[in-house]
Amino acid sequence: MTKKQVLDVVHKLKSRPRKCLGFKTPYEVFEELTGINKKTLTGYAFMT
Repeated sequence: MTKKQVLDVVHKLKSRPRKCLGFKTPYEVFEELTGINKKTLTGYAFMT
């Protein structure tokens, strides 16, 4: 898989609203808790 394909799958999974999160997306909850925007972290795992 290419880096783009992996990031596309991650985005699809993380942008789905979840009942257990009060119908917010994991991205929204993460940003609320940390103040860090998801765009800041995009591709972070590939930088190491």
